[in-house]
Amino acid sequence: MPAFDYIQTFKVNPDTVAKATDIMLTSIEVFFKGKPASGIGISGQSNPGFSAWICEVENDSPIPERIVKNSILSIEYDKINTSSNADVPTILGYIDPVVLKTAAFYGLVIKFNDPAFDIWYNKQGDRLVTLNGTTNNPSSGSQGRFDGSLYKSTNSGTFESFSDRDLKFKVNVAKFISTTKTISLVNKEYEFLTVDTTYTSTFQGGELVYQTKTNAAGTITTSVDKANGAVIIGAGTTFTNHNIGDYIIVSDGAAVDALQIAGIANTTYMAVDRIPNFIGAGTYKVPPVGRVYLTDYTKNRIILVDSSANSTNKFAVGTRFIGVRSGATANIASIDKWSVDHFKPTFLIGNPTTSQFTLNYAMANSSNQLGTATNLDLLKFNDATYDGYILSRSTEVDTSLSSNLFGTNRKSAVANLEIQVNVDPNAVFSVPYINSGQLDFFFYQNDINNLYTATRGSITNYDTEVDRNGLAKSKYISKKISFVEGKFAEDTIVYLTGYRPIGTQIKVYAKLHNSVDKESFDDKAWTPLELKNNIDRFSTEDPNDMWEYTYGLPQYPEVQVGLLGNFLSTLSSNSVATTVDQSSLISTGDLIKVYSILTPENNEVFPVSSANSTAITLFKPITDVNIVGDIGVDKLKYKNVAWNNSANDNVARYVTSSYTEFDTYNTMQIKIVLLSESTYIVPKVEQIQVIGTSA
Repeated sequence: MPAFDYIQTFKVNPDTVAKATDIMLTSIEVFFKGKPASGIGISGQSNPGFSAWICEVENDSPIPERIVKNSILSIEYDKINTSSNADVPTILGYIDPVVLKTAAFYGLVIKFNDPAFDIWYNKQGDRLVTLNGTTNNPSSGSQGRFDGSLYKSTNSGTFESFSDRDLKFKVNVAKFISTTKTISLVNKEYEFLTVDTTYTSTFQGGELVYQTKTNAAGTITTSVDKANGAVIIGAGTTFTNHNIGDYIIVSDGAAVDALQIAGIANTTYMAVDRIPNFIGAGTYKVPPVGRVYLTDYTKNRIILVDSSANSTNKFAVGTRFIGVRSGATANIASIDKWSVDHFKPTFLIGNPTTSQFTLNYAMANSSNQLGTATNLDLLKFNDATYDGYILSRSTEVDTSLSSNLFGTNRKSAVANLEIQVNVDPNAVFSVPYINSGQLDFFFYQNDINNLYTATRGSITNYDTEVDRNGLAKSKYISKKISFVEGKFAEDTIVYLTGYRPIGTQIKVYAKLHNSVDKESFDDKAWTPLELKNNIDRFSTEDPNDMWEYTYGLPQYPEVQVGLLGNFLSTLSSNSVATTVDQSSLISTGDLIKVYSILTPENNEVFPVSSANSTAITLFKPITDVNIVGDIGVDKLKYKNVAWNNSANDNVARYVTSSYTEFDTYNTMQIKIVLLSESTYIVPKVEQIQVIGTSA
């Protein structure tokens, strides 16, 4: 059989459809002279039909394999009409309209399943046929009257064109009225679950899971009925309490299976979607079920999709759910919601000039109430304008937790596409349209928090980012930078261009290392850098409102506590006298800042060797005449970070874990930490410049 029998090319003249650039083809009418009379064709096929589709045309040549979307049809034998005078059409009707460009050529491809079919065409010179029969008038053919050509396949697999004939056919296009229509898209039925650590085994992706529940009343027998397929026969059951589409869990005490109800005949007889994994006696239950979508055992999180939860049968905290295939189990510690910070609608929408569309969204807020609708831009990342969430299905259906959600199905996220057609109804041949196969709405969540400090021993508000694994979620770590041999830097300056709205922070850290230091670079502490300019300058809501910020080393590590008592230092001595016992506060390796009480800017940082009731012993003597006599002493929060040492012309200094001091560095690395009080308002960094300089 050839790949096709006929191709008739055609185009829709824009002048006939009010200059519309796109039209929606609803049907094509073709006319048959004959078909296999007995219903059994020459090919031996019983009741043969034919296939038809629309193909693209390029350089005046049809390309049958380039099929226009939604245009493939298969016409059954009984739907094919024949007539002796070409007055009864066979209609090729499209369930979804086929969108075509006007003034562009397309091809109607017809492929018969049997060579006995005979189709009407108009050939130059043949006698014309009217409703009253065949006339003696010859046809002038299609020359000069129709923009298109007829093609017929050949035995060699190619096709030839005819300039003297065309199929008889009619193209029908949609004509619309002025109206406004809203199409609403909602989230799927998710369950966002936190489980405790008592889960057993691992769940398989895509498998059904069900919550533990007592068996329903009665007993069952699974069976196979020749007429109805797989069926469940009950004794003492009330199947009519359930609905078609519900999942049931059946078990014979050993095997367990999940089945979907396909039909309910009465209280003791129902059909299911497939044959279960056991045949015979058993029990059944109707718990909430879902399908495993994502597992993250490091965070004890499991996401289900296609949840069957309803107001009376939903997932609950403290219950256990089981995988049908894997047999894995987990306890529900909490039922959560998914925060959404960005959206990207990627609908395929045709939007002619005769009309317009708008797109907006609404989501549940922190109170589980539907928030205010906000407009969206198509095919772009859209930032949320409030804390929005997709709720677990078990929360959506619980009216005690969420009273104001979208529609009767109570959805927590909705995207509304409103189509407006406001032109002359006599000229509306083209309106906005949506390709139903390309409706995607992507939700994005910023993995960011506002947590970076913790209590470490006696230190409160300890910056955990100083250590290797900090608590902040969103961070960037640069490559390690080593200077050329013999080159050392005395200071560090970081310039960045960033977006920093109110409620957010951009923190910068530096890791410094001197190659003479035998300790590993990777083990060095991260030094919190100080913001030197635009400290109180915050960005507006405009994401393009960027500002330049400069960061540098501090003059000394952050103070943990000012030590109580009176202190006395002596030039060239490595001991600081104290009137209060400091041994409970000061340990070997701690850093202290010694400063002049009258002029605090005169200070120096020292690592501590020991402390007792009368003195604090330092690893080196005091040489600065500005910090002798009556002084103040502060204990510093961090031991191994770097600072600009004012006692040595502000050259960068750090202390090793073996209490050795190093000035200057020749290897460095930068870390940028982003913090925010809200996940939908986040800082951003656009450009970074790091310079190792002289002091």
